[in-house]
Amino acid sequence: MTISRNVTDMTTRIGDFLTGAQGDRSGALSVLNDILGPLPAPDEPSMLEHRAEEAGMLPLIRTWQEHDKAPHADESTIHALFRPTELEHFSTQTGLSEQAAMKILREMLPSAIRHRALNARAGWQPETTADPNLH
Repeated sequence: MTISRNVTDMTTRIGDFLTGAQGDRSGALSVLNDILGPLPAPDEPSMLEHRAEEAGMLPLIRTWQEHDKAPHADESTIHALFRPTELEHFSTQTGLSEQAAMKILREMLPSAIRHRALNARAGWQPETTADPNLH
């Protein structure tokens, strides 16, 4: 590792600590839901379900959907389920460093998937502020 890389990593960690970024959840769930798209439907699997199936991780998604308080996702799971541009978007939109964004995604994703499944079963759709012409 070069000295500049060490300084950058240290600066990022100090910034995350000073701002409380590692524990901040405000806005993160909204950005995550925006990335995940519409709630899953019985005959219309979500984007995440399609990706999980391709990666052989659909049983993991089903476990998250069915069980409260699932263990955190590991980093390799996050990388398998999200494109690099989506991870960068999450980091940028939340104002978090890549390291803090990964930590929060690992913690939030299982419970977010659970809540989305429960809301989908109840027929609830969140209000969207996204411009439908952008997709």
